[in-house]
Amino acid sequence: MLYFCIIVYMSFMKRLLFTVLTAFLPFLAFGQMMPDSTVQVCAYWQKGDRVVYECKSTSATIDKDGNEKTTKASSETRIFDVIDETEDSYVLQTTYKDVFSSDMSLSVGADVLSKVAEEILIKIRTDEVGTFQELINVEELTEAMKRTIPLAVDAAMAKQDKKVLKEMGLTRQGLIDTYTDQLCRPETIAMICLDDVLPLLFYHGVRLNFKDEYTIEQELHNPFPNSSGSIKVDMNFWVDDELTDSSSVVIRSYFQVDNETLLPFFRDFMLSLTPNTLPDGITREELVKEIDAEIAKSHIQAKMEQFSATEIDLASGWTIQWWNERRTTITTDEGETQTVEKKQVTIADP
Repeated sequence: MLYFCIIVYMSFMKRLLFTVLTAFLPFLAFGQMMPDSTVQVCAYWQKGDRVVYECKSTSATIDKDGNEKTTKASSETRIFDVIDETEDSYVLQTTYKDVFSSDMSLSVGADVLSKVAEEILIKIRTDEVGTFQELINVEELTEAMKRTIPLAVDAAMAKQDKKVLKEMGLTRQGLIDTYTDQLCRPETIAMICLDDVLPLLFYHGVRLNFKDEYTIEQELHNPFPNSSGSIKVDMNFWVDDELTDSSSVVIRSYFQVDNETLLPFFRDFMLSLTPNTLPDGITREELVKEIDAEIAKSHIQAKMEQFSATEIDLASGWTIQWWNERRTTITTDEGETQTVEKKQVTIADP
């Protein structure tokens, strides 16, 4: 349980450090409705501008009988400031407050979350139209992660039986060293950051025709918990002309990942659920074969779909709201189950 608690916490830390970027990039974009049935979004920000967003996310499972159960919920307030500008660039800073996470409240407590929130300050540079250029404070974020890992370890260990910890060979310093090595690599921090930033910056500077559908190849990392590697997906996006009017534009996107592509990652997920120490006489290779045989025997099929919509106010260029839903469906001989992850970022009332 200790290992699980820390994994959950550090997974949240990574999201907290980097998915906080998912709201602040579109918020000051300047939208233009062109006379030739196209729309263009560009940034015309000014130093000192500030926008606040209310952010919510949920994870739920839907069983074969259609019963839905929420497994995780989180929320926070994200504050985005334009702290510098030049003729060809902007620097944006993100902070947050009022952080809540249902699973984190159980594993580490609200006090630890508050301390984590105080540590997070993200700075990026964009070009003159708001397109992402670089994360400029990777070193600061790395140091912040290093400071929060001991908080997570201490909070998680405090909820565990000391005798069990000793039997498992888990020590405070050993856990700190392990997670520092895994999570405090600058390339890891930058990669996770870009995964969250780039989709929301995609529309800046691009002119979209109302009649066209566009496609871009994107990289999807770790499609299942504790899986590794990435998937190349073709994301389609288009202007929703029925919901777009003279005041705002709605841009939708969609991608799908098929069974053949997903199954190797599902196997990694199943493998991660097995104990680190295997029974005598069973090797890791044999276990992989058993999992593959069970997948074939149960006729397991996997599919992932992601839907997203962004509404941008054309007069101000601010994003009114961003919504994203990812559905992962696992079908076996016994029926179909789904995992549904929803995220919503909405501009707060002044």
